[in-house]
Amino acid sequence: MTDDWIKHQILIETSKIPEGVLSIWRSSQNNDPVWDEFLAKSPMGQFQQSSMWAEVKAVDGWECLRVVATIDDQVAGGFQILWRRTRLGRIGYVSKGPVVVPETQNLVDRLAVLMRDQARENKILALVVQPPDESQLTSDILGRCGFIQSNPMGVIESTLIIDVSKGHDVLDKGMNRNSRRLARLAKQSGVLIKEGTPEDIGLFFNLMKETCKRQGTRPNPGSVEALGQLWRTFSRHNQLRVFFAEYDHEVIAGLLNIVFGKKVSLWKKGWNFKGHDCYPNDLLYYETLHWACTTNYNHCDFAALDPNIADAMINGRQLSETQQKTRDIFNIRFGGIPKLLPPARIWIANRFIRFWYNNLVDRTGLLLLSRKLFM
Repeated sequence: MTDDWIKHQILIETSKIPEGVLSIWRSSQNNDPVWDEFLAKSPMGQFQQSSMWAEVKAVDGWECLRVVATIDDQVAGGFQILWRRTRLGRIGYVSKGPVVVPETQNLVDRLAVLMRDQARENKILALVVQPPDESQLTSDILGRCGFIQSNPMGVIESTLIIDVSKGHDVLDKGMNRNSRRLARLAKQSGVLIKEGTPEDIGLFFNLMKETCKRQGTRPNPGSVEALGQLWRTFSRHNQLRVFFAEYDHEVIAGLLNIVFGKKVSLWKKGWNFKGHDCYPNDLLYYETLHWACTTNYNHCDFAALDPNIADAMINGRQLSETQQKTRDIFNIRFGGIPKLLPPARIWIANRFIRFWYNNLVDRTGLLLLSRKLFM
C-alpha cells in the first residue's frame, strides 16, 4: 500500500495467517481510489461497495465507515457500511459486501465479526447486509454470526443478466424475435439514440419521474441534486453512460447505466410515454446492449426481476397470465438469464429487540411496519 493511502487509515489489528501478514484498517473517507480499484478488478466487487457510491449517498444523509483487510500490503477484502439516523436510531447497510478475494472462509468469518463489532462500536442499532452477487460463503457465515434472514429495506434479491461477451450475432440470437423487429421498426420510424451529457441531468430526472408516476413509485435518486451527484461522480471515473431516445426532435426516453468492472448495470430508465407507436424503448435497450458488446463488457444486469418470475424461470414453469403482463417481460424478451441473489440479513444490537424481531416480525406480517421504520 502507498504511504498516502495508509495515512488516511486507522490500523485496527494485525496478525499472521498462512497467507501472510493480515492487517485490518478502518476509514471514514468517502474517496478511496485504492479500494475502488480493488473492487473494479474483482469478480466479487460491485459499485454499491465503492467509495464513489458513498460519495453519492452522502447527499441523502448517509455516512460512510469502511474496513479494509490487506495481506502483505495487498488489498484482500473488506466492507463499507453506509449508515444514517432514523426515528429508531442509527441504521446501517452493507450492500454487496463483505468482499473477499479469493473468498476464503476464515477471512469472510473475520469480516463478518468485524461488521458486527464496528456496528456496535458506532452505536448502529441495526445493520442490514446483502452479500455480493457471486458470493458462495457469506450468507451461511452471516447466519452463524447472528444475522437474521430478513429484508426490511426491500433489497432486490433477484435479477436478470445478459451475457454480451460472445459477439453481436449471439446477442441477437438470444433475443426474442419481436424485440429485434420492434427495434428495427423504431429505426425506420425515425427514432434516434444519442448519448447524454451532464447538462441533461434535469431532463433525465423528469423522464424518470414520469415513469415513477405511472408505476406508483417514487424516483430513486429522489432529487435532481442526488442524481447530479451520481452523474458527476461516476462520470468522473468514466463509469456512467446515459443514452436517450429522440423522436421528432424531442427526447422521449432515457436509460442510465452504471459501468463497473466488466459489468454494465441498466440501472434507471425514464419515458414520458410519447411515441409509444414507434417503440423508442425497444431501440434504446437494443442499442445499449450492443454498445456494451462493442465495448467488450461481459454482462449487462437489468438490476431487478420479480422473485416469483425468477423462480418460475429457473425451475422451468410457465409464467402465469398476470406475470406475463408485468414490466419484467419487456426485459426478459432481450434474452436474459434469471439470477437469484444472496438474501438480505439483519443484525440487531439489542438482544431483546433481536429476539422480538426474529420471533414476531416475519411471522406476524409486521415486516411492512418494520420496513417503514427503516426508511
